[in-house]
Amino acid sequence: MKRLTGNSILSALLVLSLNAPVEAQDQRKVRLAYSAFSVSFLNLFVARDAGLFKKHGLEPELIQMAGPLPVAALASGEIDYLTGYTTGIIATGQGAPLKGIMIALRKPPFYVVAEPSIQRINDLAGKRIGVDRIGSLQHLVVRLLMRAKGADPEKAIFTQTGSVSNTVSSLGQGAVSAAVLSGPHNVIMGQKGFRQVGAADELQMQFPTSGLVVNEKQLKSDSARIKNVIRVMLDAQAFCRKERSWMVGYIRDKWKVEQKTAETVYDQWLSILTADGKIAIKDMQEYFDLAYSQKQIPAPVNVAAVTDYTLIDQILAGK
Repeated sequence: MKRLTGNSILSALLVLSLNAPVEAQDQRKVRLAYSAFSVSFLNLFVARDAGLFKKHGLEPELIQMAGPLPVAALASGEIDYLTGYTTGIIATGQGAPLKGIMIALRKPPFYVVAEPSIQRINDLAGKRIGVDRIGSLQHLVVRLLMRAKGADPEKAIFTQTGSVSNTVSSLGQGAVSAAVLSGPHNVIMGQKGFRQVGAADELQMQFPTSGLVVNEKQLKSDSARIKNVIRVMLDAQAFCRKERSWMVGYIRDKWKVEQKTAETVYDQWLSILTADGKIAIKDMQEYFDLAYSQKQIPAPVNVAAVTDYTLIDQILAGK
């Protein structure tokens, strides 16, 4: 039996999406894919658990999907929204019929955490670094950070762990010398004596991590419902800023961490939240051009062609 690759799955689903009949759907239900239980998608979890979807008459179904599957699922109509923004935009460079419509975080909440003997990111040459997946946003960010600090990422050895728990275990057990972590794991490992030697926020350019990506066909045919989902996520942005004590308690309880750890995670995350759900096109283009020039993504991306702020601009204008 022929083994299906991510690309072949995507191709198959794209063909199916062109031939499948359009079925009537419950307008209240929305299916959103996210890649991991991570603070990268904190606003999405908050929108659900603080009742913001319900406030707007929607019933969310949050579906955890990783790798190329959510792109294929969105292209075929199996899900309504992809919240891994960079994943979706990179896929457009390979022909996926998607559009980015809103951005939650201007940079990912990623931190390079290393064993205590490593003083700076330059010391990682020749060392093993744990990332969730080769070619993922984590992988891209640490390589860009190394280059920005004058280190050669080609001299590092990248290990694909497959999950957050595996990454944390690998670092804790010494299987890797450093790892890319997000909250609360970066804070917890720091409390255990590990050293933070880099952060995505140190990179000068802005680039998206989470947000909303939709099927281009749906954007044209279902704009009213899409606007409603954007309103939910904008409400979530405002809620996250305003309700500090609620947010800290939520992080503490969901990730089962101490109060001080939750406060640090919240403050780090809040610092990278977008002001209005957008990043300037030229800023994103700078990032994707750099990533492509360094062979971090497989194809160039025309950000202006695959980003559509029309609906969010209408909402921000009160329309």
